[in-house]
Amino acid sequence: MTFPDILLYDFSDDKHSLDEIADLLGKQRYDYCRRMKSEKSGLASAFSFLLLRYGLKKYFGIYDIPELTFGEHGKPFLKEYPGLYFSMSHARSRAVCTISEVPIGVDIQDIRPLSASAASKFLTDTELRQISAENSTALCKAWSIKESYSKMTGKGFSEGFTNIDTGKLIRSGTASVTEKDGYIISICMQE
Repeated sequence: MTFPDILLYDFSDDKHSLDEIADLLGKQRYDYCRRMKSEKSGLASAFSFLLLRYGLKKYFGIYDIPELTFGEHGKPFLKEYPGLYFSMSHARSRAVCTISEVPIGVDIQDIRPLSASAASKFLTDTELRQISAENSTALCKAWSIKESYSKMTGKGFSEGFTNIDTGKLIRSGTASVTEKDGYIISICMQE
C-alpha cells in the first residue's frame, strides 16, 4: 500500500497570533481554535488546519476554506467532499496533516518518558511483554500507532487502546511509523 504524503510544519519559530491568521481559518475553525485551553494549543490546531487547506489545494485543486462536520466520536469530515478523508495532529511545535480517498489517521508524538503504569493502560499483553517500560521510543511509537488507528476508524478512545495490536497493523500494511527529529509520526490507512 502506498501512503499519501504527510504534510509537516515546524512552527517553533512562527510568531503569528491566532488573530493574525483568522482569515485563513474561516469562522468555524477560528472559533474552534479560540476555545482551546491556551493560545499555543489553538495555534497548533490552526497550523494543522492550514496544512489541510494546503493539501486540498495542492492535491485536489480545492481552494475554498473547508467546512468540517463531525462523526459520533468527534472525527472531522469534509462536508462538501464526502469522498475525501483527512487527519490532523500536533505535538509541541510540529503540526501534521494527511489527505486520502480512503479513511486515514495520522499522529505525531514527541518522544518522552512514559511510566510503566501509563504503558499498562494502552499496551496489549503481548506488547507489554515485548516493550521495555524504559524504552521511551518504542512506547511512544506504540501510542502513536494506536492514536492514528483510532483516528482512521473514527472511534477515538471509545474502544480503548489495549485491544489494538500495533504489530498486526504494521505487518498487515495498515500502519507505517517513522522517527524524525525527536518525534514519532504514524499513519494508518484503510486498504
